Amino acid sequence: MINRILIFLLVLAPGVVAAATTCSFSSTPAMSFGAYDDSSASPTDATTSMVVSCARNGGPTPTNATLQIGTSVGSGLIATRSMRSGANVMNYNLYRDSGRTQVWGQTLGVDTSFTSITVPNNGSASGTLVIYGRIPALQNVPTGAYSDSVQITISP
Repeated sequence: MINRILIFLLVLAPGVVAAATTCSFSSTPAMSFGAYDDSSASPTDATTSMVVSCARNGGPTPTNATLQIGTSVGSGLIATRSMRSGANVMNYNLYRDSGRTQVWGQTLGVDTSFTSITVPNNGSASGTLVIYGRIPALQNVPTGAYSDSVQITISP
């Protein structure tokens, strides 16, 4: 009886373990705001797109690829991200919507975003997510090359 149970478990285990969906970025996104005019009353906006590719071997379809954007290296925050040029700081943020009202963060179900990708079994498919950026107007900052980095996590 024990031998039969072990054989039964060995036969089922490969099917359970093999079902998986994995997602990855097709490229590392970068956002360029261009020149910033600190005397302009209008914010400086930018966008970038991120292509997400998913592969599926069993498991459900469609796949929701969820994108999380972590804290700013410059500020250590999500609510107010900061770019730096030496000791100089310029605030900005990343958003999930074109109106730039929904800050993009890393709390699942709260401030992340997803794209639904229909992935055929034993196949792959891609989807695109747009990241919206904004530098608020009237920041009195010296001329310089400002930069920041954030950690981006994708999960199926």
